[in-house]
Amino acid sequence: MQSPSWILWNLMLSAVPVGLVYLWTFCIRRFSLRRKGVHWVAFVPLIVAWVAFLPNTCYLLTEWRHFFFDDYFVSARDAVVSNRDMLRIARQGLFFLCYSGFGVLCLVFAIRPAEQLLSKLKVHKAIWMVPLFLLTSLGVYLGLILRLNSWDVVTHPVRVLHVILGAFESPLLLKTIVIFAFLLWICYEIANVWADGLMLRIKQKRVV
Repeated sequence: MQSPSWILWNLMLSAVPVGLVYLWTFCIRRFSLRRKGVHWVAFVPLIVAWVAFLPNTCYLLTEWRHFFFDDYFVSARDAVVSNRDMLRIARQGLFFLCYSGFGVLCLVFAIRPAEQLLSKLKVHKAIWMVPLFLLTSLGVYLGLILRLNSWDVVTHPVRVLHVILGAFESPLLLKTIVIFAFLLWICYEIANVWADGLMLRIKQKRVV
């Protein structure tokens, strides 16, 4: 099992893009759209940071690999002989469900404000969501396989660029990134519908 501090660190990294998206969308609404005093380009560094940290939300979905393939969990499942052992396995599965579920929630709430803002600006979804999910999928690959992190975009930009260019040289890797990006988009849309229902339910409760 991962240490509690490592789990909390991953959860915090997953929540960072949520804070960033609310920050840059608020800034654009406040200073660029209403007052017309600041061009939206001034907020590009915030947007870049948001894109760089967004893969941390999806990364939690890949944590299931530990449950299915790590020796600790495989041995625990193989050693099941009682109801107590089965209950322990169920608790472990519930943990990973909540762990990855938090990542999905962060993914949704890290994109919803951007979608709402750009929809108001009449920007078609596909124009920005296709590259966004491709970059997010690529970011998960960089973190999961090559063990790079969001900070490397600033601290080791040349290495990150070299790795990204290398990904385009492998047709299999490129296909995998595209397929995973598509699955992430579907996951987002499904969870976004759930979020719409949740927001509607909350508004109805307030009215009552």
